[in-house]
Amino acid sequence: MQRSFLIIFAVLSVLFTSCESELDQTPLSTISPDNFYRNEADCRLALNAVYSDVGNRYTYGEQLPIQFMVGTDEAVFSRSYNSWTVGLYIHNASTVDLENTWRTLYRGINSANLLLENLPDAEFTEESRKLRYEAETRFLRAFFYFDLVRWWGGVPLRTASVGDATANDIARTSAEDIYEFIITELEAVAPNLPLPSEEIEYGRVSRTAAWGLLARVYMTKAGVPLKHMPAESYAKANEYCDLIINSGEHNLIENYEDIFMNEIKGVNDDTEVIFEVQFENQRSAGIREDGKHGNLNGIMCQQKDSPYAYAFTYAGLSLINAYDQDNDERYDWNVANFKVDKSGVVKIQKNRYEWFPGKFRRIQKVDNADGSYSWYGLEPGDLDKNYTGINFPILRYSDILLMKAEALNELDKTAEAVPFMNQVRNRAGLANVDADLVSTAADFHEELMTERLREFCFEGIRKHDLIRWGVLVEKLTELKTEMEAANVASSREWLYRSSINVAEKHYLMPIPLKEMNENKLMEQNPLWK
Repeated sequence: MQRSFLIIFAVLSVLFTSCESELDQTPLSTISPDNFYRNEADCRLALNAVYSDVGNRYTYGEQLPIQFMVGTDEAVFSRSYNSWTVGLYIHNASTVDLENTWRTLYRGINSANLLLENLPDAEFTEESRKLRYEAETRFLRAFFYFDLVRWWGGVPLRTASVGDATANDIARTSAEDIYEFIITELEAVAPNLPLPSEEIEYGRVSRTAAWGLLARVYMTKAGVPLKHMPAESYAKANEYCDLIINSGEHNLIENYEDIFMNEIKGVNDDTEVIFEVQFENQRSAGIREDGKHGNLNGIMCQQKDSPYAYAFTYAGLSLINAYDQDNDERYDWNVANFKVDKSGVVKIQKNRYEWFPGKFRRIQKVDNADGSYSWYGLEPGDLDKNYTGINFPILRYSDILLMKAEALNELDKTAEAVPFMNQVRNRAGLANVDADLVSTAADFHEELMTERLREFCFEGIRKHDLIRWGVLVEKLTELKTEMEAANVASSREWLYRSSINVAEKHYLMPIPLKEMNENKLMEQNPLWK
């Protein structure tokens, strides 16, 4: 994905050359649908523009997997002020972050609609490539709608491009119908997407990505707050997981840590990662295709001119306590008990409630033979204080295994589900789950909730899991109890503000106020009126 963005910037730099000195000149040419989308090269640029909104700062570059995900049992906001309002559950319809994410998702949808409207008349040397471009575009449009429906419920369904304000007024489509639209789109385009083993530019969507997203969509549709045709939905999720498992295209990487070292170092490896967002730090060249992973949600590093990290998140005590800390190989990678101060000295954090997420770290601690500590940077290439080139996984093979396990359990096939959970556990260095812990479907579900916490922390998955299980408030209440038991002083109660503020209404977001004002047919979510 990232290499394609360079083409966009190159084109833009040509288009806007000498703007500053000749602002009074009449443009000799403009880009519009009438003189663009003529051939495969034009359509490739347009498709890259659709991809770019997946990695935008208001989607997967920052807000969705970082700011919006603080406020679960995996992470808390590490500052006393109230800037991350969504994660602290003090947001409302006027919150600008909500508006920015809403508009970015719809901008991606509109770009997709424009391309789909013009693609039929574009000249391609091979018709199969045109079908593939169409399939990628429809996949991305469905992906944007999936985020909209998960966060907001029913939303306006726009399948045609919007040219002016006269098209603003459109009523909400029900959540059930949005899910059906997503499913229909993904099922239709999957055959026209290549398998990862076929010739494919790394970072673009594949057939297994479509199958994996379908499994996740069906799992979400079956859960809270929709609970739409749960038996049928779990069966379909299981079916799509089987397609991936039986394809032989993906497997678990032997060492858990290597998944994220690949993301940090920009190594292209689709063994386990099925769909990811690629970033690259090229700000020194005037190119912005970077993200915030490892900076906002990493190990604090305060030394100037280093792989800096503000570390606005602490690992939640519920997460820390969920690990078998002596045997689970994920623990030391996902949770870090140290930071680097302004002098470049490694400091061990004595309080467990002040440990950091380590998954997308920019630095690595070294335990020296004399008992002291040192550190080194992990991220290659140019470094920036505020931005990173660390890639972000959206869908991994371990999620396929655990979704299949969950679906089988919900279909009263608990005994069949256990081996799939054990594959994930065994990779982490753990023995098979104790049969006594998962003897019933309810017991298995409890263990699976914890297993998903251990496996997918900080990957933008936990809040959606807690919501679809209907336990968001419950798990945050448990986090508060654990933090109180850890003797968090009353002066630091702000560390569990999310637990205090969360309520049933937070299962959905409020429709942004600006959208309410501009769309006369829009109705607010009931609990936010």
